[in-house]
Amino acid sequence: MRNRTTILLLILATVALSAAAAGVAGYWYIKPTLVTLAVSPEPSPEYRFARKLAEVLTQNRASIRLELKPTESGQQGMAWLAQGEADLALVRSDDRRIPPMARSIAVLEEQVLLFITPAKSKIRSLADLEKRRTVVMDRDGRNEALFRRLMEQYRHDGRAAAVVAVPPGTPLAPLLGPGGGADAAILLLPLSRLAGAEGFATLERGLKGYAVRPVSDASALERKIPGLYAQTIEAGLLSGSPRIPDDDLDTVAVQRLLVARAKLPEQHVVELMRALFENGRQLAVEQTFATRIEPPSTEKVALIAIHPGAQQYVSGEVKTLFDRYADMVFIGLYAAGILGSGAVALYGMVFRRPPVHAGSRAHALAALRERARAACDGQELDAVEAEIEMVLDGVLSGLADGAISPRGLEGFRLAYDAARDAVAAARRALS
Repeated sequence: MRNRTTILLLILATVALSAAAAGVAGYWYIKPTLVTLAVSPEPSPEYRFARKLAEVLTQNRASIRLELKPTESGQQGMAWLAQGEADLALVRSDDRRIPPMARSIAVLEEQVLLFITPAKSKIRSLADLEKRRTVVMDRDGRNEALFRRLMEQYRHDGRAAAVVAVPPGTPLAPLLGPGGGADAAILLLPLSRLAGAEGFATLERGLKGYAVRPVSDASALERKIPGLYAQTIEAGLLSGSPRIPDDDLDTVAVQRLLVARAKLPEQHVVELMRALFENGRQLAVEQTFATRIEPPSTEKVALIAIHPGAQQYVSGEVKTLFDRYADMVFIGLYAAGILGSGAVALYGMVFRRPPVHAGSRAHALAALRERARAACDGQELDAVEAEIEMVLDGVLSGLADGAISPRGLEGFRLAYDAARDAVAAARRALS
């Protein structure tokens, strides 16, 4: 009874441990991983986009969840990324302090530079802005910094440029019109926002004619300033009537990128790519941000190297669960084999009964020998003889299946022969 209880307890313990291991593995696999995104605070377009992305990941029951971490500036977000305090960040391609460990995931938006002057102004190029008063529409200081870098390319002192920074949405007509004091305006706007933008119609009415000037050195500036790209504004994109611009216009642009730490697991980035490119319309902040999400550059000479997880998604070679954990599965199977062998050995030690040695059956034969000597008639001797044969059959069967060890077999033979001799002697005495 005690042995049965031990066996039952060991079986229950094995089942419980197996269930607990399966539960832990399942919980580990199913539990979403928290990924932190450094983003400008509410109510910026970037924050609204990030909030939508977090909602999409939750709705799609992805393996990751997004935690938004508002920043005070773009530099703070990049610092958090470099220090490991954030897994993701939104950066602009012309930022000078993009961490070397940053890896690109997606191009969220392309912002083009608009160089605007009153129609009758004699200003024709950026080079003409030296000692001119320029309005720069800016929210976080990056547009002003870019403008000063552009001035330096024309050998102007960018730090001494007369710049008036105004927040987004500020009416430009009062500033560029008579008595406004400004000679030109620099705007960086999403390319998708330019078509049919109401702001340009308002500007046209206020100034009674304005001009969008080309950045004729766009290709050269692209080579000189990392993160700056040559771009073309098609004729009539800003306004069809009057036609603005009246011909295709060269300018420069910057990209808004979603980047990740290089060590962010590839499967997390694949989940992000799925959410970004399979829910694009849901994520777009209309005519403001993320209206045309595109894959990052896969070239080796790209300004920011692409993340391996993003590369997998773009190339259509996403690793399966087995591909990612093949080594772990192999090691797990190897360890399971060792543990299984150990468990079998342990169970064998606990459950195995030591075999009975043949010599221990000699006591039964000795007792039958005494019964034979004391028998009074032939029936008693027949019964004794039958029991002797039963003992012999039991020992022979045990020796065959291993239940009885051969230890003490010689003693058993002597006891068997003695019992048989006692039966024969008793029969002779009765006859």
